[in-house]
Amino acid sequence: MLPRELIRRTGSNNPKKVAYVCGDHEVTWGQMDARSDRIAAVLLSMGCRVGDAAAIIAPECIEVYEHFFACMKAGAIRVGINRRFTPAEMIHVLRDSNARYLFVHASCTDQIEIIRDVLDELDIGVIGFGGAHNFASDLDALTDAVASVPDMPSLSSEDPLFYSYTSGTTGVPKGAVLTHGAVTVTILHALAEFGFVRDDRFFLPTGNAWVAVVLAFLGLGNGMTHIIADGDYDRGTFFDTVKEKSVTAFLLAPTMLKWALEDNKATPFDLSSVRLIVYGSSPASPHLIRSVHETFGKDMINVYALTETTWGGVSFLSPEDHRRGLSTKPKLLSSVGRVASHFEISIRSEDGQPVAVGEPGEVWLRGPTVMAEYLNLPEQTQEVQSEGWLRTNDIGSLDEEGYLYLLDRQKFLIISGGVNVYPASVEEVIVKHPGVADICVVGLPHPEWGEAVVAVVHRADSHPELSHTELIEFCRDKLNRPSVPKHIVFTQEDFPLTTNFKVRKNDVRNLLMSRPQDIPWDLEG
Repeated sequence: MLPRELIRRTGSNNPKKVAYVCGDHEVTWGQMDARSDRIAAVLLSMGCRVGDAAAIIAPECIEVYEHFFACMKAGAIRVGINRRFTPAEMIHVLRDSNARYLFVHASCTDQIEIIRDVLDELDIGVIGFGGAHNFASDLDALTDAVASVPDMPSLSSEDPLFYSYTSGTTGVPKGAVLTHGAVTVTILHALAEFGFVRDDRFFLPTGNAWVAVVLAFLGLGNGMTHIIADGDYDRGTFFDTVKEKSVTAFLLAPTMLKWALEDNKATPFDLSSVRLIVYGSSPASPHLIRSVHETFGKDMINVYALTETTWGGVSFLSPEDHRRGLSTKPKLLSSVGRVASHFEISIRSEDGQPVAVGEPGEVWLRGPTVMAEYLNLPEQTQEVQSEGWLRTNDIGSLDEEGYLYLLDRQKFLIISGGVNVYPASVEEVIVKHPGVADICVVGLPHPEWGEAVVAVVHRADSHPELSHTELIEFCRDKLNRPSVPKHIVFTQEDFPLTTNFKVRKNDVRNLLMSRPQDIPWDLEG
């Protein structure tokens, strides 16, 4: 079954059921089906063929999903452009994807004007929407002119549906090629794992330019309602929206959960409508999980997913798993759960051989939602794909019950004195100190050990005098000697974050490297 068939059936079976709520604007599943028909007709009338790329740059708004559904129907390849990209990055994505069309929200007009010459050079048709703009074509005018909806072209489950450009921390964005069939599988399996039902109202506040956009149309599989941010995630109003829109479930990154705990101290939130808190995107410490549970008292699900698996929901730590972790088996809170049934998993050594249960290695995955390739990057594709398996670059281990524990990204691995140190494992220990509000661990060159562990720490307001010595002593009986930080850097500067709220560790490391006077050894050593 293709995603466009889900649109048709959900629209037909739930014509008056609210599909999306964005601020004061609501649309039904029947309206989403009809509106996306008209946008698909516009694309076809402009000469769009199966496999042509139709890019979009916009804040969160309902038109983002009307456009995506239209691409599902017409066979266009949806390309989301991150509004925080530099002009050079935007140009790269447009060139790399060979975009023929660019849908531009009125609020993004100034950004597009900067690259107008490139759009003309590439002969990209620009279509404005969402307010006043100065583009020649307007989406509402074009859809109003549609006399009838033509037959849609034939499609295969193997056809590309969208290119998701990785948020990344280094280099130019690279596009993962994700198919129609992979999206259908993701939708249906995610609904089962989350336990969502037709009456749920799910609030996903993250951006629409990356792969998690799939979570904002899970309702195609059951007719539930999606609450989306009116523009961008707003820390100050998020929980007001939860209350006002009777949200039953929401997803936040761990960084956002930390903010929620801080803000709830000043004015406790009304979460009476909420039954489930979902979190993911980056590691969450057991300390944070316990704090969220103690504060809000809701069921929780942790999810591990990747761009290269069409989001896909690789593994889930269920509400019952959380209850076990909070009571009889605390180690579970360090896990990302058990692997979903549409994936095979293998933990492999550097030479590609499976390792024993409990031993660390690279996580390899195989399943129907794995990307087709990295667009225009055959060598990088070959590096991560082997006989149907995806090499994730994540280091993890499996226990005897099948729970997956992620130790860190392979690229963040620190080798100190010949010993492998996983920054996430060090962070998990240090954040338990009551004087630590936030933490980022990186490796820096060391003249004796090759690399040394350095922790960059935000002090908690309750411990303004927390010292280097105190924190080092706190670690000594909890970490092996190479893992104990050789230096602590205290800062009040916010950590740089990706669009999905992961800390840009390479940026933190580069900042430290640019300040050698703050490190008590010779970085050139």
